[in-house]
Amino acid sequence: MSVTFPLRQARLLALALLAAVTAPAGAADGKAVYDAHCAACHQPDGTGALGLAPPLAGTLGKRMAFPEGRKYLPGIVVSGLAGRMESKGVVYEGIMPSWQQLSDAELATVLNHVLTHFNAAELPADFKVIEADEVAAVRVRKPTSKDLRAWRAASH
Repeated sequence: MSVTFPLRQARLLALALLAAVTAPAGAADGKAVYDAHCAACHQPDGTGALGLAPPLAGTLGKRMAFPEGRKYLPGIVVSGLAGRMESKGVVYEGIMPSWQQLSDAELATVLNHVLTHFNAAELPADFKVIEADEVAAVRVRKPTSKDLRAWRAASH
């Protein structure tokens, strides 16, 4: 016996199956979230892509010593940022998309993955992981580009 689907139902089924296959393994797995949403631009090892996305590796750990840095990282993933940015002496002109559709827990785990896997050597000795409630507090604030750039400058 064969089953036939109207074209619209077949498309919806295909989209649902694709979403199930490409969804992150869960909020607790920062690597899965990174691989699904960040690695295409920032590369699997966090080294970035010249002219496209700045490196994450070796560039963020020191920011965790400053209160502004603890707001800046969640702010970037919640609000996104467009325009000129310099990292490791290279100027990038582009757009970091907002990932506000991800939960606070998913964003916290991906930030912690980036910090502990790509920036461990420069984290302060008293580093505490970013918690979901920190992401939530930044999300509620809805930081502007001006806020993000000020936090970045203050945490360098």
